[in-house]
Amino acid sequence: MTTVKNSSTVSAVSPGIPPSAPITAPTATPQDVQAALYGEHNGFRWYHVADPAGPVLDELAKMVDLHELAVEDCRTPDTRAKIDEYGDTLFLVANLVRFDAQQDECSFSEMDFFLRDKLLISVCDGPNPFVDQVRAIFPTQPKLASTGRLLHRLVDAMVDNYLPVLDAIESRIEILEDKAIEHTSTKLLTEIFAIKRSLIEFRRVTISMRDMLSQVLRRNEHYLQLEAVYFRDVYDHLMRALEFTETYRDILTGVLEVHLTAAANRTNDIVKVMTLFATITLPILLITGYYGMNFENLPLLHNPNGVWIASAIMAALVAGLLYAFKRTGWF
Repeated sequence: MTTVKNSSTVSAVSPGIPPSAPITAPTATPQDVQAALYGEHNGFRWYHVADPAGPVLDELAKMVDLHELAVEDCRTPDTRAKIDEYGDTLFLVANLVRFDAQQDECSFSEMDFFLRDKLLISVCDGPNPFVDQVRAIFPTQPKLASTGRLLHRLVDAMVDNYLPVLDAIESRIEILEDKAIEHTSTKLLTEIFAIKRSLIEFRRVTISMRDMLSQVLRRNEHYLQLEAVYFRDVYDHLMRALEFTETYRDILTGVLEVHLTAAANRTNDIVKVMTLFATITLPILLITGYYGMNFENLPLLHNPNGVWIASAIMAALVAGLLYAFKRTGWF
């Protein structure tokens, strides 16, 4: 027993590795930090981190003394647009909106910025086409070597994508309008509410971006004040997007009302047809029920032409009822 226990204990420990060897977290090398330097000109530096959970952000935080709460916000997904102040550093969150026409779903992602004079650090999860576009033109446009100008170029590219998203939603609304007029269904009602939820989500993101830019315009940092006129232009774009959102919500409400009205009219038509058939069959049931009584002395009971006379009477009553319904406009 003792020998088996000792052999199992020895086999559980790999040779050459201490039992209490500490597990160290991966660290960024100087080459990794250098690779994150997307642009540098006249003392201005632009770092971009494509993996918020990676060690490069930690190394940059140590190197330029970033606040731990701001770094934590970078690693918290789905953060709404905002701006916070940590000493001489401004932490800004901007939102990018996407729309999936197949699922009728509107989603958003975030891009974080650390702002200082002569320094901008941008952080996003995964590749970002707007960052790639700005990086490509950075060497040929010296004016981008400024915190305010570079921030404006990135945020403006994100906001410019808002209107195409609204155009995609508008196209879906037009399709729903045609469907609401042609026919009604539970699936159509589901699609209408999905688009309505997407507009609500889009409006929330746009309002948070508007409030964030409003705070940027009120900041006293000189690198933001120099670009105030450009940030006001982005603010105007957001206001236009909000106006379109309200318009599309009204249109979608109208589509929903048309759908409900069409469904109610269809129900009324069905009830009208059922009522018509029930009314027509009433005299037939009355006559057949009368002759179904178990009595000997019934009119025309022993007449060889009685069945034809009763059928003619029922046909005449049905024709009379149909004529009366036609005169009153029932069909």
